[in-house]
Amino acid sequence: MFSEPILSCLKAPGSPDDSELIQEIDALVDLGSQTRYNNIGTVPNLYEKPAGDGSKIDSSVHSFYEENPFPSYEGLQEFGDLVTRGHNNPFMQKILESIGFNKKVLECGCGTGQMSHFLQLNNNHVLGIDASAKSLSLAIEHKLYNNLERSNFCRMNIFDLALKDEVFDVVISHGVLHHTHNAKLAFEQILKKVKPGGLIIIGLYNKYARVMTWLRSKMHRFWGDNIDWVVRTRIRDKEKARIWIADQYYNPHETWHTIDEVMKWFEENNVEYLNCSPPILDTNAEQGRNFSDKTSPGTHWQRVITQLGWIGSISREGALFDIIGRKRLLK
Repeated sequence: MFSEPILSCLKAPGSPDDSELIQEIDALVDLGSQTRYNNIGTVPNLYEKPAGDGSKIDSSVHSFYEENPFPSYEGLQEFGDLVTRGHNNPFMQKILESIGFNKKVLECGCGTGQMSHFLQLNNNHVLGIDASAKSLSLAIEHKLYNNLERSNFCRMNIFDLALKDEVFDVVISHGVLHHTHNAKLAFEQILKKVKPGGLIIIGLYNKYARVMTWLRSKMHRFWGDNIDWVVRTRIRDKEKARIWIADQYYNPHETWHTIDEVMKWFEENNVEYLNCSPPILDTNAEQGRNFSDKTSPGTHWQRVITQLGWIGSISREGALFDIIGRKRLLK
């Protein structure tokens, strides 16, 4: 179920960081309390149900992804095919290069696990967590089919992570926080799991560029799937196209964000800004080869102009942008 480096990062929900879990064939067991957390099919389960503010939103999004596991595989995909696609994707390749070798990586909201599988290259041990058991079952099916020992998956609530603090070298959440009831609070929760000096990478819908997706969503019922550039040019599998359309145009909840907003989150939580993808115009980020390189954030107006430019570029693929930061060392 779990590689040893990842098992050592887990704990029972709500338990202290010095607690330990042991893994059995069909469950995780808290060594202290002997509480047993049974798998859901093949999926390890440390999920606590949402409670309080936002629980209805989070539950509706969870139900949505149980019906539409994202992103979809095209059958039982060979790992070599996934690796080739990853290396041919400049964004994915840069993330892998930025992580380096022999790291512990947490992907929050991993869906069907395709990024987690790719990032276990370079001898990295990766834990992908998600609320959707259906999505995770596909991730584990791919893991077992391809014998990927360093890919690990577990069902968890992003607001109640069953993980010890400051144990991961890198934490990634790409296209997830904006589907929670409080994206900033979710960011603060996952940041706790990064070691001081570690990287955090978060991808969100952009407030400027996402307007185009909203407009397409209003026209989709009249014009059909061909209104979407990704479906027209990149997707051949009908089920994969259906899930993409559902995720982009019919998700029950999403929020939109700006570069400056995320930079403020960083400032308030002792995170040093490093980089932005796509890069901020007319800054040294445009020449950068590595997301972990420290680059200039530019001026406020450079960032505004950059995001206006995204209306004509990343808007066709969902308007996701990523901000990369480093958790500052404690003084």
